[in-house]
Amino acid sequence: MPMYVGLDVHKRTCHATVIDESGEIVKEARFRNLRTEFEYFFKGIDDAKVAVEASYCYQPVYELLEWLGYEVKLSHPKKTRAIAETKIKTDAKDSEVLAQLLMLDWLPTSYVPPMEIRNSGIS
Repeated sequence: MPMYVGLDVHKRTCHATVIDESGEIVKEARFRNLRTEFEYFFKGIDDAKVAVEASYCYQPVYELLEWLGYEVKLSHPKKTRAIAETKIKTDAKDSEVLAQLLMLDWLPTSYVPPMEIRNSGIS
């Protein structure tokens, strides 16, 4: 059964929400941006697509999730905000909305160059 994960990423922490294909929340947590904590949170979540909130600190999280084998999408901040504007703005709600938009295939994405280009130092 596919799962959809929304990550609201900050400099030191992130809030993650996992939903199933019916939109029900399966798992939710706030944790530090450490490899071990990502591995712990994602333990048992094998078939998942992940939406990462675009922010100035998304890249290490994005690359870790790619390395762990997940299909990762980077949300386009302005377009995502236009679709998902809510009155109650919390990290938990943001991560849930990202997961829902991903599940519905409505997530506006930003382009992320392939790893070879990101590692080349050419911009």
